[in-house]
Amino acid sequence: GCLRCLSHTPFASLVAAVLVIAGAGAFCGTSFRSLQIIIDGVFKELFGFTVNWLEILQKMLIVIGAIMAVFAIILLIFGFLATGATRSNIYSGAKCIMGGRITAAFFMVLSYLLAIGWLALFSVCVIPVLVYVAVTAICTNEIYSQSAEELTNMKYCFNLTRFGLYSMETGSDHVCGYSKLRSMCNKVAEAGPLFCVSFGGTALVVLGLIHFLVTLAANYTRIKISKELTEYRDAIETEELELHSSEKKGPPPYREESTV
Repeated sequence: GCLRCLSHTPFASLVAAVLVIAGAGAFCGTSFRSLQIIIDGVFKELFGFTVNWLEILQKMLIVIGAIMAVFAIILLIFGFLATGATRSNIYSGAKCIMGGRITAAFFMVLSYLLAIGWLALFSVCVIPVLVYVAVTAICTNEIYSQSAEELTNMKYCFNLTRFGLYSMETGSDHVCGYSKLRSMCNKVAEAGPLFCVSFGGTALVVLGLIHFLVTLAANYTRIKISKELTEYRDAIETEELELHSSEKKGPPPYREESTV
């Protein structure tokens, strides 16, 4: 029934898979949309240049999300195979146990490497969040607080060189004019929260991969000792069967020796 199904469910692997899939989906989806806003709405429309590597990165996000989702599903399936009675049925022979141990070790190494990669990505995602905070402060104090006439009289321009970015040959490194400045701030205000969500998504993926590492280590140990447990259980069952059979037969009948 339901209790039997629950006993076969690897809840630890299930939680880890949900964390990885949710985190990767949030990261890839929000990063794709926020980069689209910055590339098309800010760089192309306002500054007049394109950043080719950002467009390539935008396409790579779809591949990253698909790979992480497939990897999480594979680890979840492995968790089902290494849980409860399913483990005893599949990993019973010596070759099966060795194959299960090698598979668990391979997934542990792969999860460890992916966790390091996502930790690096977690650190990189701090940069757009900090830029968003800085630009928002500039927009609030220098653009939104001023009227169109005041900005025109001040001849105010937003310059990318503040952030160490310089224009390409086909574009400009500054934006002037009240309408363009407000448009830039509005685009940044739209993309900024998405960058924050993508930053949180990387944290979820790292947490899920660490969770997977723990479950894989536990499954490796369980598969390793499954043969000994199976042999021990079979020996106990055989001994109990022999004991019950001897009790049913009873003691041998007493025969009186005949005297000649």
